[in-house]
Amino acid sequence: MDWTKAKNILIIALLVTNLMLLGVYALRAAQRNGDNDEETQRRILTEYNVFLETEIPRRPAPMAVLFVRPETEDAALIEKALSEQTPIPDDGLEALLNAANDLLERCGLMTENTKPAPPFETNGGTTVIRYRDVFDGIPIEESHILCAIEAGRIVRLSRKWYTPLELNDTKGEILGPIEALMRLLPEKDKDEPFVVKNMELVYRVSPERPVAEFPVGDTALPAWKITDNKGTVTYIAAYAQ
Repeated sequence: MDWTKAKNILIIALLVTNLMLLGVYALRAAQRNGDNDEETQRRILTEYNVFLETEIPRRPAPMAVLFVRPETEDAALIEKALSEQTPIPDDGLEALLNAANDLLERCGLMTENTKPAPPFETNGGTTVIRYRDVFDGIPIEESHILCAIEAGRIVRLSRKWYTPLELNDTKGEILGPIEALMRLLPEKDKDEPFVVKNMELVYRVSPERPVAEFPVGDTALPAWKITDNKGTVTYIAAYAQ
């Protein structure tokens, strides 16, 4: 047996094993540090009277900017559809939703991105069926359709809508939800309780002008939407900076 060759093979095997062990150790250390960072952040949130009454979303993968086009509806077509509707046979929510869906279909407003958004509100005899604009599972904020129903008839339809065009080629890292909540602290009174009732990732149309290749469109950026126990909504830009 060539002992010199065998010794060299043994040395190489030991080096590979050591490198693998170092890699496992580094990975576990990084995971521990990440857990500790989040624990520290949660403790700071508590110290600032920020309390969580909702499940915290997972940190998403990198995301791209979404290009969208603002839409306008045909008012005459909607008025015609409202005047031609038949009375809704009963006031159950399913019947009301079916009637609203039918109206949107007849007006050409029902797309693959149009999703009902319960719970539906009823106040003083008026039920409002609300729809959200959802692209690839993520809502486009401030894009909505509202159908007001009274006495078995849809009496009003209001709409603000963005049609998704395409995603930008470049993706950016997204803030984790706890990191996003931390960005509330500089503007918050430390002694005033802030209860997070809901938190979700959305696209939000930027007030800045769109890029040149979409001159008639807008740009929707990822944002964390935070709703407190008073119903107040706060948006935190989601790109890590």
